[in-house]
Amino acid sequence: MGLFDSLTGGAAKVFVEASEMVRGEAGQVVIRCQSTGGEVKYDRVYLKIQGVEHVEVMDTDLVTDYDGDVHQRGELVRASRVTYNEEINVAPAGVLGANESAQWTVDITIPDTANGEYNGQLASHHYQLFAAMDCFGNDPDSGWVRFMVW
Repeated sequence: MGLFDSLTGGAAKVFVEASEMVRGEAGQVVIRCQSTGGEVKYDRVYLKIQGVEHVEVMDTDLVTDYDGDVHQRGELVRASRVTYNEEINVAPAGVLGANESAQWTVDITIPDTANGEYNGQLASHHYQLFAAMDCFGNDPDSGWVRFMVW
């Protein structure tokens, strides 16, 4: 592994997975970090949890052209909003040895007052996880991974 790899988050791979969960009940999230070759020093391992609502509607405008003719012009308008946001420190500073891996299991509870999953004609709501190692440079991370919350 070269210097460039360690600065761009290529020093380790991070994976996250969760079982299906029910709002108000504890569920488990598993985070696994694996060195891609060299030793990886990290300040912490953390987990972000988000609930996200997406809305998509058609906006129609009446437009008058230069000849005075009136036409409809439509465009699809999309918006999203974070409805639930939590960040958990999973592990303190440490070192992941060359070609080693480590795993952590985290118990989380999505409050029963939070929105549930839904997929409607105009709106949807889902939950997603993001696990990462806080390292020098660009943090190795899992990317956002969806999971089901009932």
